[in-house]
Amino acid sequence: MKTSIAGSALALAGHVLGHGYVYRITADNTVYPGWDVYIDPYMQPKPARIAFGGGGVNPIFSVDGPELACNVRPTAPGAIAEVRAGSSITFHWSRWLYSHKGPITAWLAPYEGDVAAVNVNKLEFFKIAEDTVDEEGVWANVRMMDKTNGTWTATIPADIKPGTYVLRHEVSCPERKIKGDKGANMNS
Repeated sequence: MKTSIAGSALALAGHVLGHGYVYRITADNTVYPGWDVYIDPYMQPKPARIAFGGGGVNPIFSVDGPELACNVRPTAPGAIAEVRAGSSITFHWSRWLYSHKGPITAWLAPYEGDVAAVNVNKLEFFKIAEDTVDEEGVWANVRMMDKTNGTWTATIPADIKPGTYVLRHEVSCPERKIKGDKGANMNS
């Protein structure tokens, strides 16, 4: 059983310099180049990537804004990866500052039709993978940089319904001081 995946990578952090991006994706043993934030915006014709383009390596501050799903001003991928249910997808990240610590997650959302016409902010994502802090207090993204050379792998559920999906991959860095009462908005 094959599933089609359009990838979305998001680095949520709190500082403009030193943010990473996914430069390569290995999906079901096939290697795809990621959206290169430094080269792809200037290429003509635009390269056909499996990842949403646009955005950059700047932080996303709004936890309920439209840029959370696929970054700022996302452009739809020009290609789709086909993967088998139960197979793995590995994200290869560039380096960033160690001060940005937090969890790593992967989410899927089904869609129909052309991915270019999909509003990613209207999709219903469900989590398929998560890594957080370990017993020694080391966050997932620090372990990813130190122990796996900037790679992180998620597994497509073995029982997933065949179809087309957007995969959203997040490296979060919740560097926010929460103040106010229980009803306070994190964006304030």
